[in-house]
Amino acid sequence: MMKHTRTLLAAFTCMVALPSVAETTIRIGHDSQPGSPLSEAFDVFEKDVEKASEGAINIEVYGGGQLGGVRETTEMVQSNNLQMTTAASVLLSPIIPEFSVLDTFYMFEDREHAHRVLDSEAGDKLLESMESKGFKGLGYLELGFRNFTNNEKPLETMSDFDGLKIRSASNPSQISAWKAAGLSPVPLSWGEIYTSLQQGLIQGQESATDSVYTQRFYEVQKYLSLTEHIYSNHVLFTNPDFWKSLTEEERSIIDDALENFIAYQRDLAGKKNKETLSILKKEGIKINTVPQETRDSLKNALNSAVADDIKEKTGTELYNLVMEKTESLR
Repeated sequence: MMKHTRTLLAAFTCMVALPSVAETTIRIGHDSQPGSPLSEAFDVFEKDVEKASEGAINIEVYGGGQLGGVRETTEMVQSNNLQMTTAASVLLSPIIPEFSVLDTFYMFEDREHAHRVLDSEAGDKLLESMESKGFKGLGYLELGFRNFTNNEKPLETMSDFDGLKIRSASNPSQISAWKAAGLSPVPLSWGEIYTSLQQGLIQGQESATDSVYTQRFYEVQKYLSLTEHIYSNHVLFTNPDFWKSLTEEERSIIDDALENFIAYQRDLAGKKNKETLSILKKEGIKINTVPQETRDSLKNALNSAVADDIKEKTGTELYNLVMEKTESLR
């Protein structure tokens, strides 16, 4: 009898010593590479959630496109096979047309202005527009302002843009915008840019500064002209059914971690873009800031080609709200 009691006691002791098993698992997929601001921020998010929940919530992050690109991870979130992902708003606009408003050229004065608008009621309304498509928007992350690179000359005046062959996405509105600015757009996929620049099929491209470095465009481009013509962001979103399945305590833990995650990612992205400019200079690319007069002319030309289309896709009421907030928060 004593031996049996000791055996039961030992078994109970072993059970108590076992680590607790996570009750909730959140699978996150994204296509950013290790070392990117997004990837590093997700590492922080994982640690924050698991620490605050004492291991009750397990975070699994699959970065670097392990689960596919934006299309694949978006579909996986929609079916709840993945709980969270991110996508550039410009890539979401074909299925959530309200995000088209963020394709307005020269919408934001600087990154802080962008944060104020996106974190306002206007930004919240845009996130709410995701619900009818089976998503719950959680917030906005930063990629940075887009600029032009080319092999011909520094872009200083509007005449410098005339006839310049640049890569364009296969988007009718974007193609119209580039033509309105005097450019000669060539529709190409993202993966075709480097080779097309190398072979002379195109003379230039436009992207966030970090992409000029990570995609090694500086190897096949001589000039980087800081036009800052559009602010690129990533939208973070989840599956609404999954979100509803969480307890109030779990949602509170995740909300707190998300607030830190978004602030950390934006700060890191801002620093990284500044550092990247210094690195690109060392790599030999020549950098110039495009004069304000030219930026104003670009703004008028580009927006004249897309404004009506953007307003129609966004919806008049939401479009007006976003633009009102954009002006009042300058």
